[in-house]
Amino acid sequence: MKRSLRSFAAVAAAATLVLAGCAGGGESGSGNANMPALSDINAQARDKVQDGGELRFAISQFPEQWNHMHASGSQVDNRDINEWVMPSNWIYAEDASFEPNKNYVLEYEVVDGPPQVVTLTLNPEAHWGNGEPITWEDYEATWKAGNGSNPDYQVASTDGFREIAKVEKGKDEFQVVITYKSTYADWSATWSGVESKAAISTPEDFDNARKENPNNDFTAGPFKFGEVDHSQRVVTLVPSDTWWGDAPKLDNVSFRELDPSTSTRSFANKEIDVVSGLINADQYQTAAGRADAEIREAGGKQWRHFTFNSNSGVLQDKGVRQAIVKGLNREAIAASDLAGLPVEPSELMLGNHFFMPGQEGYVDNAEDFKFDPEAAGKQLDELGWKLEDGAEFRTKDGQTLEVEYQLLQGIPTSENEGKLLQSDMANIGVKVKMVNKSPDDFPDFVKQGTFGITSFTWEGTQYPMANVGQIYGCDSKSNYSGICDDEISELIKKIDVEMDYQKRVDYTNEIDKIVWDRVMTVPLYRRIEYVAVPKNLANYGAKGLSSFKVEDIGFVSE
Repeated sequence: MKRSLRSFAAVAAAATLVLAGCAGGGESGSGNANMPALSDINAQARDKVQDGGELRFAISQFPEQWNHMHASGSQVDNRDINEWVMPSNWIYAEDASFEPNKNYVLEYEVVDGPPQVVTLTLNPEAHWGNGEPITWEDYEATWKAGNGSNPDYQVASTDGFREIAKVEKGKDEFQVVITYKSTYADWSATWSGVESKAAISTPEDFDNARKENPNNDFTAGPFKFGEVDHSQRVVTLVPSDTWWGDAPKLDNVSFRELDPSTSTRSFANKEIDVVSGLINADQYQTAAGRADAEIREAGGKQWRHFTFNSNSGVLQDKGVRQAIVKGLNREAIAASDLAGLPVEPSELMLGNHFFMPGQEGYVDNAEDFKFDPEAAGKQLDELGWKLEDGAEFRTKDGQTLEVEYQLLQGIPTSENEGKLLQSDMANIGVKVKMVNKSPDDFPDFVKQGTFGITSFTWEGTQYPMANVGQIYGCDSKSNYSGICDDEISELIKKIDVEMDYQKRVDYTNEIDKIVWDRVMTVPLYRRIEYVAVPKNLANYGAKGLSSFKVEDIGFVSE
């Protein structure tokens, strides 16, 4: 599973479930020769791109909640679809720097304060599908829905929004004045997009206006929704007849839910045109076997991990959780997951929950949790979990030391990681009970806390320090560990208002050490972003930290 980025994000790559989370970032261009490319998209000028054609994507989870601010809509697949139909205020470069997308924002001004004041001058031609202009009132409604003041709004994250004191009208309805309570360095993460006030003005609208079916009244992009086929699990986008910018190059775009084992074969058979998230050798080789295929690759924002539910059975004991991590051979799991791919697994190991290797700020804070079965066994002994002579598993007061692993059937990484977790735990006397789950059960069981340990993929953003609270904050519905930690809460407050970059990095690494100690999530490895496309596809592929202009995506002459 994948969870997505705070700038209105959500989950999925073609071979895993992925949640769009905000912890974790990408390369900083450090000059390390071993670092992957920053992007690989076959960039071409618009006049080189042909008019017409269709582009067919594979996705792993068909959205049922199309509001990507919603806790139930925060999948990467949903975010990826919304990039074609919703406002994208910024155009990101490879190094994550940005400039305004003048289809939506003509210019911005920041007064550092405190209080910090951000003024956005909007494009007066920009409007929603219902014809209503995009104005300061949409920004105010987005802030009110997202700031956490009304608990009836089921938002994926309040990060950024809760730091705002007020959103007001500027010189006219097309100027937004955003005043912060103090300062907020990553203000642009919060305002990478905006929602229509008509879709989110009440909690009921927020929940239901786009539940199960999207609504073109609330879109404002180069494309709009065409057909949404729930039975075939396909959504088709067509050029918007009310779009005010450069005309899209493509005639239509479709997204089809396909099982990971099916998507690459469908690509090889030319039934679809794009498969993202190739994560094993079989997928990579199958996709590469198509005659006109090109595998584009760049440093990815996704990272694979285990989430521990601190409210589940023996996992309520932090010491048990710590011992499990010490008994976990993370590098062997990475090597197994990545076997046959053109990468060196040891170079992709993660010792940090927020920064990627090679990125400024990265520190390996996992020193106390290196693979050490002997230390794991000793810690369990000290906790009273004894391995009696001839016994297979440890016991204490007549109870067997057992944890559950929720395995997502049909997701190769989940199955493989569960098997290796079970094997590693058997070596230290911990019994792992496999609980088979359909991918459709995710994210319900993590949100409800009805699991022990599970593994999925978080996807980071251009802002590794902006959304610490989304996964680890006390009030976050995406904090699946069930741990509310006062130290983390206080450090998040400091990160939110600190304008000195190095101090923010230091605070974030302090939180990283606490997350390791509490065993909330356990990083395994970061991914290389592999995207299979036809060779003549332009302006799309492995984007890293950059962004696409969807109206410029199309085909060039071979």
